[in-house]
Amino acid sequence: MPNYITDRCPTDAAMLYPRICAHRGFSTVAPENTLPAYGAAIGLGADEIEFDLWQSKDGAIISSHDPTLDRVSDGHGDVRSFTLEELRQYDFGIKKSPHFAGLRIVTFEEILQRFAKRTIMNIHIKQADINIGEIMRLLRKYDAVEHCYFMSQIEPLLVRLKEEAPEVTRCFGGNPDTWDIVERAVKYDCKKIQLFKPAYNQQIIDDAHAHGIICNIYWSDEPEETRKMLDMGMDCILSNDFQIVNETAKSWIERHKS
Repeated sequence: MPNYITDRCPTDAAMLYPRICAHRGFSTVAPENTLPAYGAAIGLGADEIEFDLWQSKDGAIISSHDPTLDRVSDGHGDVRSFTLEELRQYDFGIKKSPHFAGLRIVTFEEILQRFAKRTIMNIHIKQADINIGEIMRLLRKYDAVEHCYFMSQIEPLLVRLKEEAPEVTRCFGGNPDTWDIVERAVKYDCKKIQLFKPAYNQQIIDDAHAHGIICNIYWSDEPEETRKMLDMGMDCILSNDFQIVNETAKSWIERHKS
């Protein structure tokens, strides 16, 4: 496996499947959506990392899963109602462990500065009115357009992404009750879907593949479940517990080599 800390990884179009995607980074060992979580996963050879984007009050593109600060920091309120400077005042590590005290919110540019082209980035866009032009400016600045794809559950946003960023692959994100995900992905010309347990079965995977659509699944943290998903033909498995799931996948791939 290449050392993605120093070596450029293949583009999204060129990288082989199946893959394991570190959900919010290696979030069982470091605070989610932080540089330590992303770096831990990439250092262990993650094919993909997944992270979430919002826009601050003053237009900065920032990474945080929730629209509010409360769960992951010592702040309170909607991330979109603060400037970046104000957001930097809050601690995004202390709730995970005292060892991570002092971590600040990370911007999209900071992620790209450190990790562009070292892994595939599954970029979950959470805000319907986000500045797509700024996201694309940053991707072009760091030559990362071919090493990422956009995932969203917001259908009007998928329309905007097709119009404003047609060169980046789109992924239709499901919910626990989205059983028509293949039809909706076709409607919005998405080349990937991200299934959400328990709304998946063999027929959905087979239908997606028949349409040339890649299947992600959120999520698995258990080796036996991971093996079952790979047996079904799942292309990419998101995991919070990256190391154990990645080792399971590597063993599965080795056994199934032709």
